[in-house]
Amino acid sequence: MHSRYARFFQFIIIFGDLLLLNGGFLIAGALRFDEINIQETRYYDYYVQLLVFLNMSWLFLSLLFKTYDTRISLVPRKAAGKVLNAFFVHLFILLLFLVVLKKDEYSRLFLIYFYISFFLTLLPWRFYFLRFLKVFRSKGFSFRKVVLLGEGRAVERLYESLKEHPEYGLEFAAYFSDKPVGGVPFLGPESECANYLKEHEIEEIFCAYPSGDERLIRWFRFADEHLIRFRVLPDLGVEHTTGIEIDFHHDVPVLLQRKEPLEHLHLRLLKRFVDVLISLIVILFIFPWLFPILVIGVKMSGPGPVFFRQQRTGLRDDGFSILKFRSMVVNPEADKKQATSDDMRVTAFGRFIRRHNLDEMPQFFNVLKGDMSVVGPRPHMLAHTAEYRALIDKYMVRHLVKPGITGLAQTTGLRGETETTEQMENRVKADVYYIENWSILLDLKIIFTTIYQTIRGSGQ
Repeated sequence: MHSRYARFFQFIIIFGDLLLLNGGFLIAGALRFDEINIQETRYYDYYVQLLVFLNMSWLFLSLLFKTYDTRISLVPRKAAGKVLNAFFVHLFILLLFLVVLKKDEYSRLFLIYFYISFFLTLLPWRFYFLRFLKVFRSKGFSFRKVVLLGEGRAVERLYESLKEHPEYGLEFAAYFSDKPVGGVPFLGPESECANYLKEHEIEEIFCAYPSGDERLIRWFRFADEHLIRFRVLPDLGVEHTTGIEIDFHHDVPVLLQRKEPLEHLHLRLLKRFVDVLISLIVILFIFPWLFPILVIGVKMSGPGPVFFRQQRTGLRDDGFSILKFRSMVVNPEADKKQATSDDMRVTAFGRFIRRHNLDEMPQFFNVLKGDMSVVGPRPHMLAHTAEYRALIDKYMVRHLVKPGITGLAQTTGLRGETETTEQMENRVKADVYYIENWSILLDLKIIFTTIYQTIRGSGQ
């Protein structure tokens, strides 16, 4: 019954998407052609073909990105991230289709109206549906009853998770073990579990036994025979994170300790497309009037070059030359010593542009060149990389993606001078979280937060 609930909600999600897509098509037709249907236009057949293509491609991408999958996570940002990835790939595929086939029958204004309409309705629909589904599950509907078996910390962690997150749709029914874990309501020894499963409607078994334990095989076979889904709570022997995944090389399971969305080529291309687009907008529309003001300010602040170049650590530990407006007097410690809040090397104008993040503006050329991204971990000086890689666990993980002009750490108060190793550890944790949870939506959130902080003046 509960699996039918899940399939029904998945159908509702996809159906709602297609309903909004077709509604956006009609809105675009009404705005562009001053009529609800476009039968009067001489390109009617072409637009019908376009509508079919838009529906089929969105359905395909929904299945590819699994945007309908709400079986476990109901976190709006993660769900919206999947939807945004599908949306931008959908747009990219259409543009590629039009260019390759040299289609010029379609109104550009119509396409703009369509994608704006679709975008403005798609995210609110998903957000409010997820809120509804979360409340629906928390009220006890669509619950799947589960039984816990085994021993160890994993049993307690799962039990606490089931209590704290009813929206997952899992209801704790019983726990059996010959070595029960304290803190988890205990019903009896393992030998009593089989009869309990036969007498009650249980949909899933979660087993926590040491690797290679023959009990895993025994309960796996029992679950298959009685049409119960079998789950394993493994003791991986490594630090558990939410990014752990299992991959397969043919039929050999391989543990992936860290989920990296940007490991996939299509997502890297999507992020690169957004980087280039934002950089071109800034360079073409903001630089022409802002650059002369900043250049004059830097020149009047004291002798020295307008731009400051420095070697920083980039993608895969490769060095690159970062470009900034000079905010300090020329000094021999620039490549070794961090700026402090009362640093005498910082000029008066330099203090102003640092407070408003304007010294970072030339780095949009670094983004356009491909050394950096608009959003990512901030690149550190080579000397600091050599120092901290020996002191902080996972420090080098932050170099699995391109460094950014801004990042999650910077927008959550973890910027500026790092006086202690603990401060740098917190910054690294934020960077690793960004790498494991990247999405276009997270990038946009960081960008808008940075714009707000730039206007307010929160830099150092």
